[in-house]
Amino acid sequence: MADLSLLARTALIEELEQLRDAVHEVTGPLSERALWSKPVEPGNSIGHLILHLTGNLNHFVGAQLGGSGYVRDREREFTEGQPPAKLALLANLDAAVATFRRVVQGLSAEQLAAPHPQSAFGSVLKALVHLVAHFALHRGQMSYLARLLKED
Repeated sequence: MADLSLLARTALIEELEQLRDAVHEVTGPLSERALWSKPVEPGNSIGHLILHLTGNLNHFVGAQLGGSGYVRDREREFTEGQPPAKLALLANLDAAVATFRRVVQGLSAEQLAAPHPQSAFGSVLKALVHLVAHFALHRGQMSYLARLLKED
């Protein structure tokens, strides 16, 4: 009989890593300027969305499940006036996804079923599904923004 907790953990990790790879693909051809441009007002730049996803994973998985000590500044994720270079931005995203992998791989079936520290999520498993879906949503926005930037 299949270990459903192993299947769930593996599926979540693999999906998030595929989404991370897709972010690398969409940002590859972008200049530093384009990465931080906001083609739609009000709206976000691709760079700010990456800061947001990095902060989101570091907070809800790294700090709250993994005990990393990360302290989130959510507002700054959308307003950072001195943004990092693209390579550093993507390296930080990669590190957050690696933290997700490390923490999620270590969760037992009981831990997946337990309440997430952020009670609005419900269980840890439900929180992880939500976080991967949230990442996918913003990944889609990045594709749209990249197409708008290409047209300009």
